[in-house]
Amino acid sequence: MYYKVSGKGKAVVLLHGFIEEGSMWDAVSKVLSLKYKVIVPDLEGFGNSKLETLTSKLSMEKYADDVFEMLKTEKVKSCVLLGHSMGGYVTLQFAEKFPDLLSGFGLLNSHCFEDAPEKKENRRKGNEFILKHGTKVFVKELYRNLFHPSFKNEKLIATLTVKAEKYSPEALIAANTAMINRKGKEDVLKNAKVPVLLVGGKQDPAAPIEFFLKQSSMPPVVDFHLFDNTKHMSMFEKKKETLSAIQNFVERCS
Repeated sequence: MYYKVSGKGKAVVLLHGFIEEGSMWDAVSKVLSLKYKVIVPDLEGFGNSKLETLTSKLSMEKYADDVFEMLKTEKVKSCVLLGHSMGGYVTLQFAEKFPDLLSGFGLLNSHCFEDAPEKKENRRKGNEFILKHGTKVFVKELYRNLFHPSFKNEKLIATLTVKAEKYSPEALIAANTAMINRKGKEDVLKNAKVPVLLVGGKQDPAAPIEFFLKQSSMPPVVDFHLFDNTKHMSMFEKKKETLSAIQNFVERCS
């Protein structure tokens, strides 16, 4: 698994989401690395990390195990782990399996609930669409709905889209299938022994407001931020606010 390390100090790990890669965290990493050791991987199949696992075998646990091996390589014994969207699902899996390695964890535009049957069916239809039309068409359709209409940075959206168009159909289908097969992790939030950060958008259809409000009452210690005029990409749509929330949370966990 490819990953990038910058800065020194307490470790902060940033996980990207579905049809994303570690470079999406560049602006956040640049600021955090002034004070912390920031580790940003490309999860299997995305960015510079090749897909090596069979579609039927890829899972949130496999992703979490990859993160664990990365931390072992970097000799990290404690970190703050933050995940966006699918990266949040990986974060929850990691928190369940390796709780002693965390001083805090967070979900950005993500949630702890298993997909409803209709959501799973939509993902399966997405896989069929990818098989039929390929990555490029699927990505353009998807990215059109990730940002709130008030977000006008077309150049950024185009840049993210071009990067995503390069991922193989097999990688997208494998990750999508892993999300279909994942289980709910409500107990991970309810039983968290460390602070939890929750960041969401009021208009986010992928991590809807009702999910956000429900899970915000679960962790014993929680820091939550819900932004208006924001859909699924808080780190871009509310750049300053999200960065501030992350900085304050990481400081708290230190």
